[in-house]
Amino acid sequence: MELHDLKSDWKAIEADSKDEATLVKMLQENKHPVLKSIRKQILFEITGWVFFLMVYYSMFDGSEKPFWVNLILIISLLLPILHNVYGYYHNRYLTDNSNIKIALVQLYIRIKKFALIAVIARLGFISGLLVFFTYGIQFTMPKYFLLLFTTVIFLIQLRILYRIWLKRIIQIQDCIHTLEEVK
Repeated sequence: MELHDLKSDWKAIEADSKDEATLVKMLQENKHPVLKSIRKQILFEITGWVFFLMVYYSMFDGSEKPFWVNLILIISLLLPILHNVYGYYHNRYLTDNSNIKIALVQLYIRIKKFALIAVIARLGFISGLLVFFTYGIQFTMPKYFLLLFTTVIFLIQLRILYRIWLKRIIQIQDCIHTLEEVK
């Protein structure tokens, strides 16, 4: 399909006419479906992590580990929670401009920062869990292999997370380049 055909098809589409009150209602934070799903995810994860923090001290022998190991675990569990809350506030108001190109450039910059924070938060979370659960263990050869296997699984997860964010960033970058070519 040529650019001229695309432009004529675009002009031929009749837009649904909505009054300003309907549009404002659709953009409200409590009505937005993506923000609603993010809030549900945050609530679910916070509930799970708080439950884990309530039982880890006795269930996973946190009482027998030094204070600094427990502190590392708590901080590493706070990282994904803070990341999710930051993501929620990051997605509340994606743009305040009427120019789509400027909005995409701003989104591109913010999503690159958010992706970096996502990978760092996941790395901190994984590292904290490994420190907590491996502290005080007398390692034997099978335990070294188990630790190696666990580390490889975590590295694969980090790689997948990195590739997901890279794909999103490239998609936004492609949209920006496409808008520049249309001019």
